[in-house]
Amino acid sequence: MTKVVKYLMIINAGLWLLTVLAGHFQNWVVYEEMALTPAKVFPGFHVWELFTYMWFHSLTDYYHILFNMLFLWMFGGTLEQSWGSRAFLKFYLICGTGAGLVVFVIGILFYPTVPTVGASGAIYGLVAAWAIAFPDRMVYLFGIFPIRGRYFALIPIGFAVLDFIVGGSGISHAAHLGGLAIGAIMVTGLWRPSRMRNRLRYLYLKRKLKVIDGEQYRRRKNPPGSGGYWN
Repeated sequence: MTKVVKYLMIINAGLWLLTVLAGHFQNWVVYEEMALTPAKVFPGFHVWELFTYMWFHSLTDYYHILFNMLFLWMFGGTLEQSWGSRAFLKFYLICGTGAGLVVFVIGILFYPTVPTVGASGAIYGLVAAWAIAFPDRMVYLFGIFPIRGRYFALIPIGFAVLDFIVGGSGISHAAHLGGLAIGAIMVTGLWRPSRMRNRLRYLYLKRKLKVIDGEQYRRRKNPPGSGGYWN
């Protein structure tokens, strides 16, 4: 297990245990102040919640922290080895905070008083980055079935999209989908204006070349003067 992934898992697990213990004594102050509640961020100016929410998890649904830490271990280690610990941690925190901003914007419009906790935004950012960076890496599903990385990463992504469509689970879709989008944009570099401009230019030229090639093919196949009444 890589260094930053290990420390992230220890911090998340430790804070979860502390909040569970505090809950037994009916002490919810820290948990409530750290959770992301849009109405507290604005107009309440609890801006720290955009960052702190990702370090706390549901106190009643144990699968929440279990699956988040599982995906952190599965996807995070490879990215940290590839990028280095400092770059990996920066990416993780940006995805988590960025997903928090998405939750705030959506929440202030539709559910301003509903709190959100969990590292899912940061985790789904890692999933998106891993799928883009290592699309052909083989992973063994359940330790038995080989599957390429791009398809394996579609499993948690598919769950997020399916739950968004079905609804009713209490999961923050804004955090999941926001984290996915931010992770994908960051790892592809499309957040940079120059990279976005070059990408759009490339797509335009590629399309233009296809049109030119198609026209040249039609001319070779049907040259001027072929067919018709020219005798």
